[in-house]
Amino acid sequence: MRKPSLLIIFLTVFVDLIGFGIVLPLLPKYAERYGAEGLMIGAIIASYSLMQFVFAPLWGRLSDRIGRRPVILLSTFGSVVAYGLFGYSAIHVGTTGLWILLGSRLFAGACGANLSVASAYIADITTPENRSKGMGLIGMAFGLGFILGPFVGAESFRWLGLSGPGLVASIICAINFVLACFLLTESRHPDGSNPVQRPRWDQWKHAFGRPQLRLLIMLFFLANFCFISFEVTLPLILGSPSIKADELTDPDALRASLDSGVTPLTAAINDSIDAQTESIRLMDQLNLAIQTAKFHDNPATQLSLGNDEVAKLANEAKKNGNSPRYNRLVLEKAFPDQIKPQTHFFNESQISYLFAYCGFIAAMVQGGLIGRLVKKFGEPKLVWMSLIIVAGAMLLIPLSAGIGILLLGLGLFSGGSGINRAPIMGMISKNADADEQGAILGVAQSVGTLARIIGPIFATVAYAYRPVLPYVICAAVAVAASLIAWKRLKPIKD
Repeated sequence: MRKPSLLIIFLTVFVDLIGFGIVLPLLPKYAERYGAEGLMIGAIIASYSLMQFVFAPLWGRLSDRIGRRPVILLSTFGSVVAYGLFGYSAIHVGTTGLWILLGSRLFAGACGANLSVASAYIADITTPENRSKGMGLIGMAFGLGFILGPFVGAESFRWLGLSGPGLVASIICAINFVLACFLLTESRHPDGSNPVQRPRWDQWKHAFGRPQLRLLIMLFFLANFCFISFEVTLPLILGSPSIKADELTDPDALRASLDSGVTPLTAAINDSIDAQTESIRLMDQLNLAIQTAKFHDNPATQLSLGNDEVAKLANEAKKNGNSPRYNRLVLEKAFPDQIKPQTHFFNESQISYLFAYCGFIAAMVQGGLIGRLVKKFGEPKLVWMSLIIVAGAMLLIPLSAGIGILLLGLGLFSGGSGINRAPIMGMISKNADADEQGAILGVAQSVGTLARIIGPIFATVAYAYRPVLPYVICAAVAVAASLIAWKRLKPIKD
């Protein structure tokens, strides 16, 4: 019989995360296309993490009892079904498709046992001194999956249409399932002791009742909270088409210009900005009116939408099959004296490249450097140092004035975030008994998932108040976490 292999478990998680990376960037657009808005879009995105929060400890405990291999196979097969449902939802655009889409994300989250059980698998087959290095493979799989996944999703949408990304993700996971059936061996072997099976909240009480485990899990939560806040708001910081009230330098002049019925907007559009099509030009004008009316923080810019011109433009945009959008650059050029220009303005494709850059940095750090860094600095020192790097990067990113500084900030954030996960998870594993690796790592994964539920709500609300606010708050959180780790985190003897 083949011995359990780090390479095989890495490939299993990596291929599964390609499927996840295919679907995740498309979720908001699909939900919007099916008729969702606002809270419903957020609920669909958060549903996956919510179900993971509920089910990850259960899968971890089950893997302690029956083994890692059957739970990972079941999880992988669940991904096949979930992504198939995602693709199937495209056949029923509208309310039916929306409910199928929500169901697919709930089912995917419920079956999403791969990360916590894969972490337990790695804990089973690595020595304590190599534990953090082994955990770095999970982070490397994350980074590589989020480099390749969005690219595959974009191409499958391009060639196969609306149902293509879900179909391709399902096929990839089906191939992964078949290969895992043949190549993935069991890592956990009975040693004469039966794992302690505690009820869900008793397991939490047990984990949090041990001071060092409680500290490590708290640090894992805070690191995930900062990361998801960055992930949610980066596209808005770098390419939001909306205009905040505090970006209007002269709202009274803008209102007067709009009320007069004569604006420089048409001239700006005709001045060949990105060679826009006529339908996009119409939507630019429509959304100028709509978005200006939504400046609820600044009553001076309210504008009535009940006029024939706006209705005509709305109907034209609807007839062309385009969702309402407008080009921020057009508005800045049309009203240079009333709207402050955004420091950075990247389109969707450019932002995807920046995310791929972040994924590449994280993958290289976690897959290639983490072992050497742990040996040189030790796990506790590496944790607090990485959190300081994260804090500095979160202050640098929103304040960067040029692309060079921005790339530096993104690189530092990705590197810092990539460094801290592996030693934290490695130390959690070392603090857990051999017969409860899955359960303890499942609790940690659930706490990390809880951060992915709370973080987006916090980040988007803070961003709406002031775009730089989530970054400043998360920098403060990272500094506080670093100080706590510096003072209280102790090395564990292997």
